[in-house]
Amino acid sequence: MAVSRRWLWAVLAVLATVAASAPLWLSLPVPPHTLVIDQARYTAAGSAPAPVGLPHVPGGHGARGHYRMAFELAQAPAQQLYLFIPMLSYRAIIALDGDVLLDTGTNSLIPGITLGVSALVPLSGRHLAAGRHVLDILLEAPGITRGYLSPLYVGTAQQIAPYHRLRVLVLEHTRMMVLACQLLLAIATLMAWIYRPQESLYGWLFLLHWVSTASYAGLLADAVPGVFAWLPYAFTFSMASVFILHIIALKINGTAPPGWLRACVVAVPGACMLAMALGVAPARTVLIGVVTPVMVVSPLITVAISAWGALVKKAREAWLLLLPLCFFSLATLHDGAIVAGRLDGPVFLSLYYRQLLIVAIAVILMRRLGLSLMRLDGANAHLKQRLAEREAELHRLHEEERSESARRVRSEERHRLTVDLHDGLSGHLASIIALAEREHSSGIERTAREALDDLRLVIHSLDIGDRELMAALSGLRERLEPQLKRLGVGLEWSMARLPEISGVTPEYALHVLRIVQEAVTNALRHGPASHIAVRGGAGPQGEARIVIDNDGIPYAGAGQGGAGVQNMGRRAALLGGTLRIEALAGGTRVTLALPPRLPGGPGA
Repeated sequence: MAVSRRWLWAVLAVLATVAASAPLWLSLPVPPHTLVIDQARYTAAGSAPAPVGLPHVPGGHGARGHYRMAFELAQAPAQQLYLFIPMLSYRAIIALDGDVLLDTGTNSLIPGITLGVSALVPLSGRHLAAGRHVLDILLEAPGITRGYLSPLYVGTAQQIAPYHRLRVLVLEHTRMMVLACQLLLAIATLMAWIYRPQESLYGWLFLLHWVSTASYAGLLADAVPGVFAWLPYAFTFSMASVFILHIIALKINGTAPPGWLRACVVAVPGACMLAMALGVAPARTVLIGVVTPVMVVSPLITVAISAWGALVKKAREAWLLLLPLCFFSLATLHDGAIVAGRLDGPVFLSLYYRQLLIVAIAVILMRRLGLSLMRLDGANAHLKQRLAEREAELHRLHEEERSESARRVRSEERHRLTVDLHDGLSGHLASIIALAEREHSSGIERTAREALDDLRLVIHSLDIGDRELMAALSGLRERLEPQLKRLGVGLEWSMARLPEISGVTPEYALHVLRIVQEAVTNALRHGPASHIAVRGGAGPQGEARIVIDNDGIPYAGAGQGGAGVQNMGRRAALLGGTLRIEALAGGTRVTLALPPRLPGGPGA
């Protein structure tokens, strides 16, 4: 499987190499079955006319020359004919039989994008009579490279238009696409740099795309007529891109660029522009003597840096940049040969291979983005796993805490029940035993009933919840009424005006029931009372009050009392309330005052 994948990558690399090298060896087709003009008489400035073959490259930079060509028509054509010039550089004034047909200098795309352009000139009907016709082309070459004129073709629109559209696509639209891609990536890298300023690679990539657009300054010719005077400065400024490319290659290799290289980004173009501005060196001398050699040689250095990173440092991203850099270096060598006059042709291939370089940089950015997202997904998965483990641990601890809390509550409730049963039931059992020893059967029955009632009271309190004190008191009333009726004691019970009390727990409810029960028991024992009234109401401060009145003998020193009264006071204090026992003229009154919210309960 690994061998198959290596072969697959090898085949893809070969195909990519062949496709990328196409501009170096592939030539655009020319229209067949048309009238071909490939001979002319060329007249340079201050020279005599001389026959030349087309394509022709005038000698010298910035030269102006005149071409004269003739062609014969056997008869007047039935269809409109066109003159097709596949390639010229860079400005031409075209005339037929002395009438000017086209001045390419009015086309702003020609100087703005590159030096080569294709032209399609319609030939008017009055110029196309049968016989001999003369074409004159005044060609003006740019100051950097020599001019160029390809063979001419005369034919109908059906014969010529597809080939002209192909040339327009390649020579103009493709270059505009390169510019659009540069601007798009410039914006993308700028935004990435803004949000990740610690990644300086994004900043250098943005600077590379921004500086490279300076070579397109000629596009502003229509809006800024004087832009041509600034083109040497724009080309010199764009020279900074080759130093930035060195820095990007080093950073992709994982190597920090040296300080002097970062300084060259500003120092070298700045020194050249300063020399041109001060008149120290002519612009043409700076462009040909400094800018062009730097632009040609620097990509070779970048190739060496990427090859070192790919082969020595084993940086995978260096491989992605190496092949486009090799072709870009070949293209800059080709362009340098054109400027030096070693090659004919006006097309600078580096403008096309810059797009391949942009694609490689975009692939590197997308790869880094994909790897970052994969690492982020891995981190998220790890965090989710850790979170699930922590949730499981917390759930386990929560369950243990709940179990421990339930165990503690059961233990406390067991202790409370033990205390209550000991305080209530044990006393009754002791009385039963004493009565049994003395054979007082009636007393035994009464005491046993009291023990049973006390046990029922404790058990009933276990079902009492928050705000259910009224239900607990109603249950106590149901147990007291039969007992008092058997004894001939009247019971008056009214809890309608008792305010709602929150924070009630079984323990608190039992304390209240014990206090009321003890007050009734004391009324029967010490009274003896014939009538008992139990009433609920609200006090002046909003507290709840339960008042137990009896018509028995008033308590002497009721504020002191015995152990029963002291237990009542203790229970009232646990409830956060107060207990008051007072002697009346015709009996005794016990008043239990409770706060609206009991301390420490569910409502507290």
